[in-house]
Amino acid sequence: MIETIERLVLTTIILAVSSSVAPATSRIKVIKLSITNPTANARSAENVVVNVAELRRIAPDFKPAAVIVTTSDAATIEEDTRTLQTTELPSQADDLDGDLKVDELAFQISLKPKQTRIVTIAYGDPATIARLRSSYPKRTHARFTIRYEGMGWESDITAWRLYFDKRNAIDLYGKRRPGLYLELFGAPEYDYHEESPFGRDIYKIGNALGIGSVGALVDGKVVKVAEVGDRSWRIVADGPVRSIAELIYKGWKVGGRSVDLTSRMTIWAGERGFEHRVSATNADGLLLVTGLPRKPGLSEITKADVGASSQIVGTWGHQVLMTGATATESLPDQNLGLMVFLLPPSSSATQSPADPDNYLAPVQLNSGVARWYVAAAWDQENSESMLTTANSAKKKNNNTTLVFPSRALTRREEFIDYARQMDGSLTQPAKVTLLSTSAAPQ
Repeated sequence: MIETIERLVLTTIILAVSSSVAPATSRIKVIKLSITNPTANARSAENVVVNVAELRRIAPDFKPAAVIVTTSDAATIEEDTRTLQTTELPSQADDLDGDLKVDELAFQISLKPKQTRIVTIAYGDPATIARLRSSYPKRTHARFTIRYEGMGWESDITAWRLYFDKRNAIDLYGKRRPGLYLELFGAPEYDYHEESPFGRDIYKIGNALGIGSVGALVDGKVVKVAEVGDRSWRIVADGPVRSIAELIYKGWKVGGRSVDLTSRMTIWAGERGFEHRVSATNADGLLLVTGLPRKPGLSEITKADVGASSQIVGTWGHQVLMTGATATESLPDQNLGLMVFLLPPSSSATQSPADPDNYLAPVQLNSGVARWYVAAAWDQENSESMLTTANSAKKKNNNTTLVFPSRALTRREEFIDYARQMDGSLTQPAKVTLLSTSAAPQ
């Protein structure tokens, strides 16, 4: 759940503007949206993406780099005009294609069952916005380093990496304490295979495709994205709300053809998983697959277990690797749940192919694009959590205590409950409606 910041933001804006000289009255403008939860389940942190081009259709002067996003409990514009107490929502503006122009505004909002909330996007003079806008805590991160052999991306709950070589497999770091640790794991001489209060590398990929990685099935055999003419990477976004990492493969040799493929990983604050979106050219007729590594003694989780709309590949059990860089066996007293949700729900009757190393799921390309969501739950999460009771740096000394497991999913049934809720969020996202027909001066 995101930690919202209670402030009288709109009141502050009005006071700041009204106390200035008369020409300053138009320095701030606002656009109103409504966000509606379509389900009977609460959403503690619903991911919301607003297309900047849509905002500029009604507000050509919209400045996405100078924005404050706030919300109230109002369900209508009329209710919203009668309330001054608002909550500031951490937000970020992202340039997705590298043209130095912002494409999307991203934020998260909590929603009760069937609730509608009015959201205000305030923008205008950069100096005025800078004085009013809070400093948002960093809750996601992406980094590429040779220390962990490729690209890493993380939320404050889980961290992932992709071996950026012929293995092209996605691996997992488990976290005992919530936070961002890719910088630590990538530090020179730091051994991320050993136990730590922060977490460690807890998984062994072996010969498998990886956790939610992409490959192809050719003549009944899995082909990884291994033989390529060129591979490159870029970090698209790295912010408090979400981070986006992209891997680009030119000339993937597979099935007697050359395919250009791009993988884009998007991870949001507070989430234990990420979206893997692939786009491919010259892939017509090629059967792409994703899935999870197959290990002995695991309990498989299916779509029927979850009652899901999505196609699901899931496992639960003893698949947490023993400590040490050369370890190959799993610990007998720790559990890990892994799951892949195929999005959108597949309409194909194609059966999941049998494979000795993987639980596989066929991937359907729609106009050359496919996506799925990958999640993990380690039963040791939060076992080294810290609770700070002080409210200043001076008082924090000797005011920090250990808090043992509270939010960890420790049983298969809890992981299935999580999957059921996640399936609802993925297949029935909140409805975002642009209410304003023009930007109003505040």
